[in-house]
Amino acid sequence: MADEALHGRLGSLVEGYAPASSQTLAVHAVDGVVPSAVVAPGSVESLSAIVKMASEQGYAVIPRGGGTRMDFGHPPCRADIVVSLERLNRIVAHEPADQTATAEAGITMAALQAGLGKRGQYLPLDPPHGDAGTLGGVLATNASGVLRTSFGTARDLVIGARVVQADGTVVRSGGQVVKNVAGYDLNKMYIGSLGTLGILAEVNLKLQPVPAAGRLLVGTMAGIGEATECAFRVMDSEIIPSFLELAGPATRALLAGEASGLRAGPRADSGSVGELRDEQYFAVVAGMMGTDETVDWQTGECERIFRDSGAVEVIRVGGDGYGRMLEGMRVFPGGGLLPPGMGPAVTCRAGVTPDGVETLFRLAEEGCRHRSIGCGLLSHFASGHVAFVFYRDGTFRESDFDGLANLIEDLRNASEELGAFVVEHAPAALKERVGVWGSTRGNRHIMEMLKHRFDPKGTLNPGRFVDGI
Repeated sequence: MADEALHGRLGSLVEGYAPASSQTLAVHAVDGVVPSAVVAPGSVESLSAIVKMASEQGYAVIPRGGGTRMDFGHPPCRADIVVSLERLNRIVAHEPADQTATAEAGITMAALQAGLGKRGQYLPLDPPHGDAGTLGGVLATNASGVLRTSFGTARDLVIGARVVQADGTVVRSGGQVVKNVAGYDLNKMYIGSLGTLGILAEVNLKLQPVPAAGRLLVGTMAGIGEATECAFRVMDSEIIPSFLELAGPATRALLAGEASGLRAGPRADSGSVGELRDEQYFAVVAGMMGTDETVDWQTGECERIFRDSGAVEVIRVGGDGYGRMLEGMRVFPGGGLLPPGMGPAVTCRAGVTPDGVETLFRLAEEGCRHRSIGCGLLSHFASGHVAFVFYRDGTFRESDFDGLANLIEDLRNASEELGAFVVEHAPAALKERVGVWGSTRGNRHIMEMLKHRFDPKGTLNPGRFVDGI
């Protein structure tokens, strides 16, 4: 009867609503918690009405975009209504002269970039799951990629938003043009809050022109010490690469395979991406974007630094290989680039200073070797961000969880001396053992205060954020 009442209320708010099948409900479960209803509003007003009804009637609402990061965070303590934003998928406005655009939160990143690209611009935010991941989901999880080195994270690229709050009220924060915000910048509060403080409905974005040229330079180094020293030399030089990555041995082989179009890794005769196959080699990857003249100069200077740093091989990657390898670095942190037969992966990310990257790399490799676990490592080196991808043949088994949990705790302890450590994708049973968010670093009371202020009834994503907030 309770479900019938819920379906009746939703039917009165959403034209054409019909109760979802048991199979659809199962697909929309979050870490095993199955909702009672799935609804896809076609307007911000409809979304507002659904959330208002849920707040008044005591239902829990789970916002959903493309579904690529629904296992991020803790399992919800309640899940009555999954609200899909798939129909809120338009580019509302695009002002090329101002380099700004407004888009609905349900648009996929791929569709957004394609639409902006028609007028020579793009959003310099390149998170994993770009094809299926939505703008709202990317912002709710504060996901980013290699371009964070040059353009920052989502918090730096959002200039305004239209948000549905937990009681259904629609509010605006920020503005539609750059540098017009006065007072508190509430955009930054919503970004990364996992939909626990409000549901992003429309977002105003700061754009960049599509670069005229792009090239990658890959320096193969004999060890992690040599790789980090080389990366620091690049950072201390006059060149300013658009991004600077450090890849572990397994990741280096996978990225080389992507660049050559060989999914399983480079062949020995694949001269365009290198012939070195030793599993101990690391890679420093510098990306240059801009005019042809700028890219040529920076590539030459960077190659000189690589060779002076003792690189055993230096390769320039352009053309189709550039696009494939860039996409490989984009999808890798989400577990989207694995050796054949491996996966699904457990993925984690750490935020430390650049001089902490080597310590984490060594600790992860040693721990995985002792536990016979595959280990992929990629660092956005200049920002200190490190992505860990752990895998084995087939799915992780219950018997793997103790060893993997101990390794994650070791990495978390090392990371939190300098920054933070988060488990992003993992089976629910493993998340129960290690937690997801790590230490709140003394900020828990602030998070609780914000949740109570913006969602006192616990309507939005209850239990999924830090410490079950």
